[in-house]
Order: sequence, then structure tokens, then C-alpha cells
Amino acid sequence: MMYKVMIVDDESVIRQGLQSFVDWKSLDCELVVMASNGMEAKEYLQSVQIDIVITDIKMPGMDGIELAKYMYENHSHTKVILLTAYADFAYAQSAIKYNVVDFLVKINPTEKIPEAVQKAKELIALQQKHLSEIRDKFIKEVYDNMISHPEVIANKMKEHGIFLDHYLIAVFEINDLAENHSETTSREYDSLVNQVRHFSNLAFKDSQHYTSIISRNQLVSIVSFANENESEYKQLIPNKCREILKMVDNFMNFTVHVGISLPHISPFELSEAFGEAKKALTDGLYHDIAISFYHPNDTTSLGLRSVQTHTYIDEIITYIQQENAVEASLKLTKLFDSYKENNAPIEHIKAGGLLLCSMTFKLFAEPQWADLSFVNNESKAYAQIQNCKSIRDLFQMLSSFIQSSIHILSSQGNHSNYLVREVNKCIREHFNKQINLQFIAEYVHVNSSYLSRLYKKETGEALMDTLNKYRIDMAKRMLKNSTLKIFEVARGVGIEDPAYFTHVFTKYTGVSPRAFKEKI
Repeated sequence: MMYKVMIVDDESVIRQGLQSFVDWKSLDCELVVMASNGMEAKEYLQSVQIDIVITDIKMPGMDGIELAKYMYENHSHTKVILLTAYADFAYAQSAIKYNVVDFLVKINPTEKIPEAVQKAKELIALQQKHLSEIRDKFIKEVYDNMISHPEVIANKMKEHGIFLDHYLIAVFEINDLAENHSETTSREYDSLVNQVRHFSNLAFKDSQHYTSIISRNQLVSIVSFANENESEYKQLIPNKCREILKMVDNFMNFTVHVGISLPHISPFELSEAFGEAKKALTDGLYHDIAISFYHPNDTTSLGLRSVQTHTYIDEIITYIQQENAVEASLKLTKLFDSYKENNAPIEHIKAGGLLLCSMTFKLFAEPQWADLSFVNNESKAYAQIQNCKSIRDLFQMLSSFIQSSIHILSSQGNHSNYLVREVNKCIREHFNKQINLQFIAEYVHVNSSYLSRLYKKETGEALMDTLNKYRIDMAKRMLKNSTLKIFEVARGVGIEDPAYFTHVFTKYTGVSPRAFKEKI
């Protein structure tokens, strides 16, 4: 950064001396204005952005103290260094209340200039950091609709030094940060997002702009431009965004989407402009478009009722049960195509994903699956869905989940064909009714003799043994957790005859229901 410096002195020899005998470039400074008095300096300040003013105290018209006061009241970001004679020193100290950086005696001031300028630069850096933090907080509050009243927004912008004439807004979202960098620490994570911010600042360095981090994976750039350049900037902004995406891709290997607002002309429209950029970003995520523009005539409704989520998910679950990976994947694709066509909000799509996972995990409810890591990672699957940042991420995650489920169901050592699973489902749903082999066979639409042989072959256990064991397991739970009488528990598990219930209970547990209850 080059700091812009103004020298104010009514003696031309002093002005020329400071210009010639100070190596401004080595101080990261550029001498842009020399004025002969305070009034002249004041006029320059209306049109020139100055970082450091070096001014004499005694000058005609407006002296250095008055100029320091004016700077304090109207250009507080600009730092002032006073040049003074020994006789003026006590008077010069009255300027302390105006936050003057330093006082330099005019006898050979060039020796002290570098030290004073360095002090001013450090103060400017601290001030800019503080101001940047305040601006970031304000921009985030507007973005999150915590501040929405146009007049309040306009006043805050003026207070924080955000000056917008004509402007556009670009919202950036990093989509693959967590996925590609699962081992990244929080500090490294913040550093990466700040690097994207740096890329944005580089791309827009020739324009007045404000770039803020909104969340761990979102940034926003407000880019201001002159009115007559609106059409030019409508082309320039997308080109600059492409530069940013290219830098991210080359150096960081992430996927970034950008949403761009319409041009706006008033600070009162800032909240509206944010909404447009966010809508454009959402559309871009839906259609996997890297840079998306807001279209005011896009009146597509969400149409949530037309997305038959439960119907699709029921069909996907059926295909998972049948171990039909191809049809399950096709049905998932159709579901997501329906989401896109209806512009369903991503939170609704996540809810559908959670439902699909929940119903899939129910397929693994039997004890034979209890030790599988896949089954024990149910909460992890739900967290992955919640952490997805785009529809594409959700689709990929659920596709992988479906394939894993089918692979486990069909894997050696854990094989249980579709009919066996349907039998187990029937038992779970109807154990409390008076069901038998014939009832179950009709439920799965096969011959009872064939079903009995198949079930025994696949599981090593007679079907009626499985039914009775399930009933007794449920009866044990009821006996442990209720004050029900024995005959009530028997009816609760589908056995009307208490004597027969006692016989079956004793057969599978070694004790009678009454003895079991007494031991609790």
C-alpha cells in the first residue's frame, strides 16, 4: 500500500526541501499535494484522498492548529504531523486533543520525518483494522436482516465510511471446504476463507469495494462504480468473478459459486441488493452454475406440494430392499430433478434426505446388523446431510449412502433376501395380532410351504420360532416396564390363551412369566 501525503507550509523553501530531501518511496509514501496554507489544503481535501498531512503551525488564513481541528472533525482517518519552531512548541501542544501524531521541530525536520511517518502508518493500519472489523459486522448484520430499515442502513454506512453511489453485490459460497479438508483446523479454515477474500480484493483493486466474510463459507463483495460506467461494470464484475474462481481453482482446489445482484444506486437499497445476490446464488447452486445473475422476472414458485417426496422415497426404499442399485439411483435422480424444477428450498431437500436415511436405517433394525459400523454411524449420516452446502453435495451424499446400503444388504456373510426381510417386517408390524404362517405367506404373496422352506434355508431358523422369539422379547419388555397382568401381556403380543403364552415364554426363557416378573 502506498500512503498519500500532503505537505502544507507557507514557505516554498520548506515545501521544496521536504519534497526533495525525503525518500518518500522508501517510506511507502507518495507525495501527491503541496499547499501553501490551511485554506488551500482544505480545498484539496474535498477531492483528493489523503492519508498523512504534514503541516506548519503558523500560516496565514488557516493555521496548522485550525487545520488539525478541521481534519479531526471531518477527516478523522487522516493523520496529522505538525511542524513547529521552538517558540511555538507550547502552542503546538494544544493540538494534542485533535489526535496529532507527532510534533517536529522545523530545524532540519527531514531527519525526523521517517520516524513520524512510520508512527502515522502504524496508527492508520490499526485504525483500518478496527474500521474493517466494524464494517464487516455491519455488513453481516444487513446480510442476515438483523438491520433492515433503509434509513438506519444509510446512516450506519455513512458512520462507518462506506460510500456507495452505483454498486453491485457479489455473494461467494465455498462449497467443498469441509469435504476436501476434513482434517483442517479451525485456524487453517479461517486462513483459507481469508485467502478467498484476498483474491477478491485483488480482483476489485481498481474499484471502490468492500469485501466481508459473512460465514465460514460465504463472502460478499460490494463493488461501487460511476453512473456512466454501469453497462461496462455489468460485464466487468462477472469477468472479475471468473478471475477469482480461477485463482481459487488453481491455488486452493475448491468449488465456489457466485450470485450477482442487479445494479443499485442508493444505500437505501442495500438490503434489497443482498436479497437479489442471495437469490442468484441459490439458483446457481440448483443448476450448478458457477456465476449466476439475479433475474427480476423470475417468478417461479417453490411448488413444494408438487414434489411427491414421500412417494419417491418409498420407491427408493423398495429398490434398496430389492438390492436394485440402478433403479434406486434413477429414482433418486428423478426426485432431485423434481426439486430443481420446483426450486425447493435446500432445507426442505435436507428434510427429505433425513427421511430417506431414517427409513433406510430401519431396514437394519434386526440384531444381526447391530455390529456393523454403517449401522452405528446413523448420527454421522444425519450430520453429513445437515452440513451439505449445495443440492449437488446432497445428491452425491445420498447416492453414496444408497449404494453403501445395498452393498451391505447383498454382501456375503450378511445375506438376507428380499422375502426374508419382508417376513421380518411383517412380524415386527403384526406380532401383536393372531398371525400364523399362512397370514405371513399371504403378506409376502408366496406359498406357505415354499416360504417355510426358504426362510429356514436362509436364516437357519424356523419361521414360527422367529415369530415366537420376537413375541417373547416384546413380552419381556412389557413385563419389565409396566404393571400389566400376565394375560394382558399375552394379548399384547398376539397370544389370546394365557396358558399357551406361559408355555411359549417358558420354552424360550427357561422361566415362567410370573417368575421372570418376580426377579425384576
